[in-house]
Amino acid sequence: MKSSRNTPIEFKREVLPSRIMVNDNSGNPGESIVPLELRYDPLTGQTCRIVHYSMERIIRPDMDALEKRAEESPCPFCKPLVDKITPRFPPDLIPEGVICKGNATAFPNTNPYDIYGVVVVVSDEHFIPLKEFDAETVYNALHAAQSYIKTVVKFDARAIYHFIAWNYMPPAGGSLVHPHLQSNAGYYPTVYQKQLLEAAERYFQEKGTNYWSDLLTQEKKTRQRYIGNTGNTEWLTAFAPKGRLADIMAVFPGKASVLDLTAKDLRDFTSGLLKVFRYIDGLNLISFNMSTYSGFDKDRFWAHARISPRGLLLYSPIETSDQFYYQVLQDENICIIPPEEMAEGVKKKF
Repeated sequence: MKSSRNTPIEFKREVLPSRIMVNDNSGNPGESIVPLELRYDPLTGQTCRIVHYSMERIIRPDMDALEKRAEESPCPFCKPLVDKITPRFPPDLIPEGVICKGNATAFPNTNPYDIYGVVVVVSDEHFIPLKEFDAETVYNALHAAQSYIKTVVKFDARAIYHFIAWNYMPPAGGSLVHPHLQSNAGYYPTVYQKQLLEAAERYFQEKGTNYWSDLLTQEKKTRQRYIGNTGNTEWLTAFAPKGRLADIMAVFPGKASVLDLTAKDLRDFTSGLLKVFRYIDGLNLISFNMSTYSGFDKDRFWAHARISPRGLLLYSPIETSDQFYYQVLQDENICIIPPEEMAEGVKKKF
C-alpha cells in the first residue's frame, strides 16, 4: 500500500466572487464583490458553502415563554409519569424493562427510527440550560445509551449499524424541553454512515493509513481548526461543516466504535461536551444536534462525533429556521460561521 506521508489530506476550497451593484452613501451605484467559499469534505468530497452573515442575526429565544408553554401539558419524561406511561423493553432483550444509570433512564422509543430505538431521559430535572449541565448527568446519559447498543449487538448480530444522537431543545428538533437523547441500531446504515464507511475504506486502500489519524496530525500542525483535547478525546472543527452554524468534532483515537469507549473515554468526551455547551451558550444559542459515528476496524475507521449548534435567525420581524432549501432539498450545507473562527472561539473554553 502507498504511504500517506507524501500525500497529505487536501483541504480543497474555491472562492467564488459574486458581482452586485450597490449604492454608496451618496446614492451612486458601484460594483461590489461578495465572496462565496465552496469547500469539499476531505474524506467524502461532499460540498459545503461558507457564506458570511452577521452573528447579530442569531437570536436567543424567550426561555421564560418556552418553559411556560412546556408546562401547559404534562411532561411524559417527568416523574411520576415517566414511571407510569413509558414503554418497557421486551424481557428477552432487557429483563429489567429499562436501563438506569444514575438519574438517566432508557426505554424503547414508541416511534422508533430503526428496528432498535431507545430514548434516554437525561435527568429528573424538567429543564436544564446548556451552561448548567454537570459531568455526572451527561456521563450517565451517554453510558445508558452505550449500554443499550451493547445489549442490542449481543442480542442481534445483524444490528451492526448504530449511533447515539441528541436533539437538544426545540430549535434542534427536540420534541420536549425535558432533556433526552436517543440511540438507534439496525441492519442498514444511514446515507451518511454509508458514505463515511465507503470513503474511509477507499482512503485506507489508497494510502494505507487511517484518515482520522492523518487528519489530526495535519490539523495539529496548522492549528487552524484544532481545538485541543480532553484526556483521550481530540477536538476540532470540521473543514466542510454539515451544520448552518459549523460543526465541532470529537475524535476517539484508536477506537473503531462507540462500543469500544471505556468509562474514562466517556468521561473525557463528557468533559469536552460541557466546554462546548458553554461556547454554544455564549453564542446566544440554546440548542444543538449531536451524533456519533462508528466503524468496524480501527485501522480504517476511528469513532467520532459531530456537534452542530442550532438556532433561530432573525431576518425580519419573525423568527426564521436555520435550515432552508439548500440543506433540505439540495443536500448541500450553507454555513455562516467559518470553521476557523469557531475553533478560535471554542479554544477559549478549553
